[in-house]
Amino acid sequence: MKKIIINTTHFKTFQSIKQKYPDAVVLLRIADDYTTFNNDAGILHRVTGNRLQTIPGIGNTCNFPFAELDSILNKLVKAGNKVALCDQLE
Repeated sequence: MKKIIINTTHFKTFQSIKQKYPDAVVLLRIADDYTTFNNDAGILHRVTGNRLQTIPGIGNTCNFPFAELDSILNKLVKAGNKVALCDQLE
């Protein structure tokens, strides 16, 4: 499994999108994974059992491979969550 480097730019992007969609779990595509932060990371962890990590200066994060998107979306929506998918444009 390839290690994904999360940086403050990713986190700032997440925060900006989260302000627009505060009631949704925001999933940010970074390379071949979808990643989320803070409270959304906790929701993803509880619903899927995926590993929750803490990154110094950023906080909690949780991710999953792009290939699992359909399965994860199904679980999140069935659990009553709204989801905002954010793909990279560059």
